[in-house]
Amino acid sequence: MKRLGTAASLLALALATGVAVGDPAVSDPLAQLKDARDPAAAHAPIVPPPTSPYEIESALKKYDEEEKRMQTELAKIEEDLGVLDERVVARGKTYFKQVRAGLLPAGGGFDELVDHAARVERTRLALTRDLDAQKTLRKRRDALSDRMTRLKVERAPLAMQREAVAKAKGMMRMADERRQSFDRAFESSSAPPDYVAIYGADVSPSDTGSSETFTSLYGRLPLPIAGRAEVKKLDGSNGGGPALELRAAGSASARSVAAGRVVFADDYQDLKITVVIDHGERHFSIYGNLERADVKVGDNVQRNAAIGPVAPRGSDGALLYFELRKDGRAVEPAPWFGL
Repeated sequence: MKRLGTAASLLALALATGVAVGDPAVSDPLAQLKDARDPAAAHAPIVPPPTSPYEIESALKKYDEEEKRMQTELAKIEEDLGVLDERVVARGKTYFKQVRAGLLPAGGGFDELVDHAARVERTRLALTRDLDAQKTLRKRRDALSDRMTRLKVERAPLAMQREAVAKAKGMMRMADERRQSFDRAFESSSAPPDYVAIYGADVSPSDTGSSETFTSLYGRLPLPIAGRAEVKKLDGSNGGGPALELRAAGSASARSVAAGRVVFADDYQDLKITVVIDHGERHFSIYGNLERADVKVGDNVQRNAAIGPVAPRGSDGALLYFELRKDGRAVEPAPWFGL
Protein backbone atom coordinates (compact mmCIF):
# COMPACT_ATOMS: atom_id res chain seq x y z
CA MET A 1 0.00 0.00 0.00
CA LYS A 2 2.94 2.29 0.72
CA ARG A 3 4.36 1.69 -2.80
CA LEU A 4 0.97 2.56 -4.28
CA GLY A 5 0.84 5.76 -2.28
CA THR A 6 4.35 6.72 -3.38
CA ALA A 7 3.54 6.09 -7.06
CA ALA A 8 0.32 8.05 -6.73
CA SER A 9 2.20 10.94 -5.17
CA LEU A 10 4.74 10.94 -8.01
CA LEU A 11 1.98 10.85 -10.61
CA ALA A 12 0.07 13.65 -8.92
CA LEU A 13 3.22 15.75 -8.71
CA ALA A 14 4.00 15.13 -12.39
CA LEU A 15 0.47 15.96 -13.48
CA ALA A 16 0.20 19.01 -11.26
CA THR A 17 3.54 20.64 -12.04
CA GLY A 18 4.38 19.24 -15.47
CA VAL A 19 7.85 18.26 -14.26
CA ALA A 20 9.29 15.10 -15.83
CA VAL A 21 10.14 12.12 -13.71
CA GLY A 22 13.81 11.80 -14.62
CA ASP A 23 15.97 14.13 -16.74
CA PRO A 24 14.18 17.22 -18.07
CA ALA A 25 13.77 17.48 -21.87
CA VAL A 26 16.07 19.88 -23.69
CA SER A 27 15.94 21.32 -27.18
CA ASP A 28 18.21 20.00 -29.88
CA PRO A 29 21.62 21.64 -29.20
CA LEU A 30 22.45 21.61 -32.94
CA ALA A 31 19.27 23.53 -33.64
CA GLN A 32 20.18 26.01 -30.93
CA LEU A 33 23.66 26.37 -32.39
CA LYS A 34 22.22 26.88 -35.88
CA ASP A 35 19.90 29.56 -34.59
CA ALA A 36 22.62 31.39 -32.71
CA ARG A 37 23.54 34.61 -34.48
CA ASP A 38 26.83 36.42 -34.28
CA PRO A 39 26.06 40.15 -33.81
CA ALA A 40 28.97 41.07 -36.06
CA ALA A 41 27.91 38.62 -38.76
CA ALA A 42 24.37 40.00 -38.67
CA HIS A 43 25.67 43.31 -40.06
CA ALA A 44 28.19 41.88 -42.51
CA PRO A 45 27.24 41.88 -46.21
CA ILE A 46 25.58 38.66 -47.31
CA VAL A 47 27.81 38.67 -50.39
CA PRO A 48 31.21 40.43 -50.42
CA PRO A 49 30.76 43.71 -52.34
CA PRO A 50 32.31 43.76 -55.82
CA THR A 51 35.50 45.76 -56.23
CA SER A 52 35.09 46.35 -59.97
CA PRO A 53 32.26 46.51 -62.54
CA TYR A 54 33.38 43.12 -63.84
CA GLU A 55 32.47 41.49 -60.50
CA ILE A 56 28.92 42.86 -60.38
CA GLU A 57 27.44 40.01 -62.41
CA SER A 58 29.20 37.42 -60.23
CA ALA A 59 27.94 39.10 -57.04
CA LEU A 60 24.37 39.24 -58.36
CA LYS A 61 24.57 35.56 -59.26
CA LYS A 62 25.62 34.77 -55.68
CA TYR A 63 22.71 36.84 -54.36
CA ASP A 64 20.32 34.93 -56.64
CA GLU A 65 21.73 31.60 -55.48
CA GLU A 66 21.46 32.63 -51.81
CA GLU A 67 17.89 33.86 -52.33
CA LYS A 68 16.93 30.58 -53.98
CA ARG A 69 18.54 28.61 -51.14
CA MET A 70 16.65 30.63 -48.51
CA GLN A 71 13.36 30.27 -50.38
CA THR A 72 13.88 26.50 -50.44
CA GLU A 73 14.64 26.46 -46.72
CA LEU A 74 11.64 28.67 -45.93
CA ALA A 75 9.37 26.35 -47.90
CA LYS A 76 10.74 23.35 -45.95
CA ILE A 77 10.23 25.19 -42.65
CA GLU A 78 6.61 25.97 -43.52
CA GLU A 79 6.08 22.33 -44.42
CA ASP A 80 7.66 21.14 -41.15
CA LEU A 81 5.64 23.66 -39.14
CA GLY A 82 2.45 22.36 -40.72
CA VAL A 83 3.31 18.82 -39.63
CA LEU A 84 4.30 20.01 -36.15
CA ASP A 85 1.13 22.06 -35.71
CA GLU A 86 -1.02 19.02 -36.44
CA ARG A 87 1.08 16.84 -34.15
CA VAL A 88 0.99 19.37 -31.30
CA VAL A 89 -2.80 19.56 -31.51
CA ALA A 90 -3.11 15.77 -31.50
CA ARG A 91 -0.64 15.25 -28.65
CA GLY A 92 -2.17 18.14 -26.71
CA LYS A 93 -5.56 16.46 -26.85
CA THR A 94 -4.03 13.15 -25.79
CA TYR A 95 -2.15 14.78 -22.93
CA PHE A 96 -5.29 16.61 -21.79
CA LYS A 97 -7.26 13.35 -21.71
CA GLN A 98 -4.48 11.56 -19.83
CA VAL A 99 -4.23 14.33 -17.26
CA ARG A 100 -7.99 14.40 -16.79
CA ALA A 101 -7.90 10.67 -16.05
CA GLY A 102 -5.85 11.50 -12.97
CA LEU A 103 -5.58 8.54 -10.57
CA LEU A 104 -8.41 6.53 -12.11
CA PRO A 105 -6.03 3.76 -13.27
CA ALA A 106 -5.14 3.15 -9.61
CA GLY A 107 -8.08 0.79 -9.52
CA GLY A 108 -6.14 -1.52 -11.82
CA GLY A 109 -3.36 -1.92 -9.34
CA PHE A 110 0.08 -0.49 -8.83
CA ASP A 111 1.51 -1.66 -12.17
CA GLU A 112 -1.32 -0.09 -14.13
CA LEU A 113 -0.85 3.18 -12.26
CA VAL A 114 2.90 3.20 -13.02
CA ASP A 115 2.25 2.45 -16.69
CA HIS A 116 -0.26 5.30 -16.86
CA ALA A 117 2.20 7.70 -15.24
CA ALA A 118 4.87 6.65 -17.76
CA ARG A 119 2.49 7.20 -20.68
CA VAL A 120 1.59 10.65 -19.41
CA GLU A 121 5.27 11.53 -19.04
CA ARG A 122 6.11 10.27 -22.52
CA THR A 123 3.28 12.31 -23.99
CA ARG A 124 4.40 15.40 -22.09
CA LEU A 125 8.02 15.00 -23.19
CA ALA A 126 6.98 14.49 -26.81
CA LEU A 127 4.70 17.51 -26.63
CA THR A 128 7.50 19.57 -25.09
CA ARG A 129 9.91 18.54 -27.85
CA ASP A 130 7.35 19.47 -30.49
CA LEU A 131 6.76 22.86 -28.89
CA ASP A 132 10.52 23.47 -28.69
CA ALA A 133 10.86 22.45 -32.34
CA GLN A 134 8.06 24.86 -33.25
CA LYS A 135 9.80 27.67 -31.43
CA THR A 136 13.14 26.88 -33.08
CA LEU A 137 11.63 26.70 -36.57
CA ARG A 138 9.72 29.95 -36.10
CA LYS A 139 12.86 31.71 -34.93
CA ARG A 140 14.71 30.34 -37.93
CA ARG A 141 11.88 31.43 -40.22
CA ASP A 142 11.98 34.96 -38.79
CA ALA A 143 15.76 35.07 -39.15
CA LEU A 144 15.52 33.94 -42.78
CA SER A 145 12.81 36.52 -43.48
CA ASP A 146 15.04 39.26 -42.05
CA ARG A 147 17.96 37.96 -44.08
CA MET A 148 15.81 37.86 -47.22
CA THR A 149 14.84 41.50 -46.68
CA ARG A 150 18.48 42.47 -46.14
CA LEU A 151 19.47 40.52 -49.26
CA LYS A 152 17.00 42.47 -51.39
CA VAL A 153 18.23 45.77 -49.94
CA GLU A 154 21.86 44.85 -50.68
CA ARG A 155 21.04 43.50 -54.13
CA ALA A 156 19.05 46.52 -55.35
CA PRO A 157 21.98 48.93 -55.88
CA LEU A 158 24.00 46.20 -57.60
CA ALA A 159 21.13 45.57 -60.00
CA MET A 160 21.03 49.31 -60.72
CA GLN A 161 24.79 49.31 -61.29
CA ARG A 162 24.46 46.36 -63.67
CA GLU A 163 21.74 48.22 -65.57
CA ALA A 164 23.90 51.35 -65.70
CA VAL A 165 26.91 49.36 -66.92
CA ALA A 166 24.79 47.64 -69.56
CA LYS A 167 23.40 50.99 -70.65
CA ALA A 168 26.89 52.48 -70.81
CA LYS A 169 28.12 49.50 -72.82
CA GLY A 170 25.16 49.87 -75.14
CA MET A 171 25.89 53.55 -75.62
CA MET A 172 29.56 52.81 -76.25
CA ARG A 173 28.61 50.11 -78.73
CA MET A 174 26.21 52.46 -80.51
CA ALA A 175 28.84 55.21 -80.57
CA ASP A 176 31.36 52.74 -81.98
CA GLU A 177 28.87 51.59 -84.60
CA ARG A 178 28.20 55.22 -85.55
CA ARG A 179 31.92 55.89 -85.77
CA GLN A 180 32.39 52.85 -88.00
CA SER A 181 29.41 53.91 -90.11
CA PHE A 182 30.86 57.43 -90.34
CA ASP A 183 34.24 56.04 -91.41
CA ARG A 184 32.62 53.69 -93.93
CA ALA A 185 30.86 56.65 -95.52
CA PHE A 186 34.20 57.75 -96.99
CA GLU A 187 35.31 54.34 -98.24
CA SER A 188 33.60 54.55 -101.61
CA SER A 189 32.28 57.26 -103.93
CA SER A 190 30.70 57.35 -107.08
CA ALA A 191 46.13 86.51 -89.58
CA PRO A 192 42.84 87.98 -90.25
CA PRO A 193 40.19 88.03 -87.53
CA ASP A 194 38.77 84.71 -86.41
CA TYR A 195 35.35 85.48 -87.84
CA VAL A 196 34.64 87.05 -91.22
CA ALA A 197 31.13 88.26 -92.05
CA ILE A 198 29.90 86.81 -95.35
CA TYR A 199 26.59 86.34 -97.12
CA GLY A 200 25.54 83.06 -98.64
CA ALA A 201 24.04 83.46 -102.09
CA ASP A 202 20.36 82.67 -102.18
CA VAL A 203 20.73 79.78 -104.60
CA SER A 204 17.51 77.96 -105.45
CA PRO A 205 17.41 74.17 -105.67
CA SER A 206 16.76 74.48 -109.38
CA ASP A 207 20.20 76.03 -109.88
CA THR A 208 21.82 72.69 -109.44
CA GLY A 209 24.49 72.67 -112.05
CA SER A 210 24.06 68.89 -111.96
CA SER A 211 26.18 68.47 -115.09
CA GLU A 212 29.17 70.00 -113.33
CA THR A 213 31.65 67.84 -111.48
CA PHE A 214 32.45 68.71 -107.91
CA THR A 215 36.03 69.58 -108.84
CA SER A 216 34.78 72.14 -111.36
CA LEU A 217 33.02 73.98 -108.51
CA TYR A 218 36.32 74.84 -106.81
CA GLY A 219 36.25 78.45 -105.64
CA ARG A 220 32.53 78.94 -106.17
CA LEU A 221 30.70 76.58 -103.84
CA PRO A 222 27.66 78.17 -102.19
CA LEU A 223 27.93 78.47 -98.43
CA PRO A 224 26.00 75.83 -96.44
CA ILE A 225 23.95 78.54 -94.65
CA ALA A 226 21.78 81.12 -96.43
CA GLY A 227 21.91 84.74 -95.34
CA ARG A 228 24.42 86.48 -93.13
CA ALA A 229 26.79 84.28 -91.16
CA GLU A 230 30.12 84.65 -89.42
CA VAL A 231 32.74 82.19 -90.57
CA LYS A 232 35.64 80.95 -88.49
CA LYS A 233 38.41 78.80 -89.88
CA LEU A 234 39.45 75.81 -87.79
CA ASP A 235 43.02 74.73 -88.38
CA GLY A 236 42.68 71.26 -86.88
CA SER A 237 44.74 72.02 -83.79
CA ASN A 238 41.93 70.56 -81.67
CA GLY A 239 42.54 67.12 -83.13
CA GLY A 240 40.29 67.36 -86.17
CA GLY A 241 41.08 68.43 -89.70
CA PRO A 242 40.72 71.89 -91.22
CA ALA A 243 37.08 72.96 -91.14
CA LEU A 244 34.73 75.93 -90.88
CA GLU A 245 32.36 77.11 -88.18
CA LEU A 246 29.45 79.16 -89.51
CA ARG A 247 27.48 81.14 -86.95
CA ALA A 248 24.09 82.73 -87.67
CA ALA A 249 22.47 85.26 -85.36
CA GLY A 250 19.09 83.55 -85.37
CA SER A 251 17.82 80.21 -86.54
CA ALA A 252 19.39 78.72 -89.64
CA SER A 253 19.12 75.66 -91.83
CA ALA A 254 22.05 73.75 -93.28
CA ARG A 255 21.94 73.10 -97.00
CA SER A 256 23.94 71.00 -99.40
CA VAL A 257 26.80 72.78 -101.16
CA ALA A 258 26.43 70.53 -104.21
CA ALA A 259 24.39 67.66 -105.59
CA GLY A 260 25.14 64.27 -104.10
CA ARG A 261 23.96 61.25 -102.14
CA VAL A 262 23.52 61.08 -98.36
CA VAL A 263 25.84 58.42 -96.95
CA PHE A 264 25.54 59.20 -93.21
CA ALA A 265 22.83 60.85 -91.09
CA ASP A 266 23.05 60.15 -87.38
CA ASP A 267 24.33 61.35 -84.04
CA TYR A 268 28.12 61.49 -84.11
CA GLN A 269 30.34 62.24 -81.11
CA ASP A 270 30.40 65.95 -80.18
CA LEU A 271 28.93 67.02 -83.52
CA LYS A 272 25.42 65.94 -82.48
CA ILE A 273 23.34 65.11 -85.55
CA THR A 274 25.73 64.94 -88.50
CA VAL A 275 25.08 64.49 -92.22
CA VAL A 276 27.68 63.36 -94.77
CA ILE A 277 27.05 63.81 -98.50
CA ASP A 278 29.01 62.04 -101.22
CA HIS A 279 29.50 64.36 -104.21
CA GLY A 280 31.41 61.87 -106.37
CA GLU A 281 35.11 61.81 -107.27
CA ARG A 282 35.62 60.82 -103.61
CA HIS A 283 34.61 64.31 -102.45
CA PHE A 284 32.46 64.52 -99.32
CA SER A 285 30.88 67.37 -97.36
CA ILE A 286 30.13 67.11 -93.63
CA TYR A 287 27.48 69.12 -91.76
CA GLY A 288 27.63 68.88 -87.97
CA ASN A 289 25.73 70.26 -84.96
CA LEU A 290 22.26 69.84 -86.46
CA GLU A 291 19.10 69.64 -84.38
CA ARG A 292 17.78 66.92 -86.65
CA ALA A 293 18.39 65.44 -90.08
CA ASP A 294 15.75 66.12 -92.72
CA VAL A 295 17.44 63.62 -95.03
CA LYS A 296 18.28 59.96 -94.65
CA VAL A 297 21.00 57.64 -95.91
CA GLY A 298 20.49 56.89 -99.60
CA ASP A 299 18.68 60.14 -100.42
CA ASN A 300 19.85 61.99 -103.52
CA VAL A 301 19.99 65.73 -102.86
CA GLN A 302 20.40 68.73 -105.13
CA ARG A 303 22.59 71.73 -104.51
CA ASN A 304 21.09 74.04 -101.87
CA ALA A 305 18.75 71.27 -100.65
CA ALA A 306 17.73 71.62 -96.99
CA ILE A 307 19.56 69.15 -94.77
CA GLY A 308 18.28 70.11 -91.33
CA PRO A 309 18.04 72.96 -88.82
CA VAL A 310 21.29 74.03 -87.18
CA ALA A 311 21.43 73.61 -83.39
CA PRO A 312 22.18 76.66 -81.23
CA ARG A 313 25.43 76.88 -79.32
CA GLY A 314 24.88 78.79 -76.11
CA SER A 315 23.47 82.31 -76.58
CA ASP A 316 25.44 83.00 -79.76
CA GLY A 317 22.84 81.66 -82.17
CA ALA A 318 23.03 78.72 -84.54
CA LEU A 319 26.47 77.26 -85.19
CA LEU A 320 27.18 74.88 -88.07
CA TYR A 321 30.30 72.75 -88.31
CA PHE A 322 31.33 72.20 -91.94
CA GLU A 323 34.09 70.05 -93.35
CA LEU A 324 35.20 68.89 -96.79
CA ARG A 325 37.01 65.61 -97.36
CA LYS A 326 38.84 64.13 -100.31
CA ASP A 327 39.67 60.41 -100.21
CA GLY A 328 38.54 60.39 -96.58
CA ARG A 329 40.95 63.15 -95.49
CA ALA A 330 39.93 66.66 -94.49
CA VAL A 331 40.95 69.41 -96.92
CA GLU A 332 41.05 73.16 -96.44
CA PRO A 333 37.45 74.22 -97.24
CA ALA A 334 37.86 78.02 -97.43
CA PRO A 335 39.31 78.11 -100.99
CA TRP A 336 36.37 76.11 -102.27
CA PHE A 337 34.15 79.03 -101.28
CA GLY A 338 36.55 81.63 -102.60
CA LEU A 339 37.42 82.76 -99.07
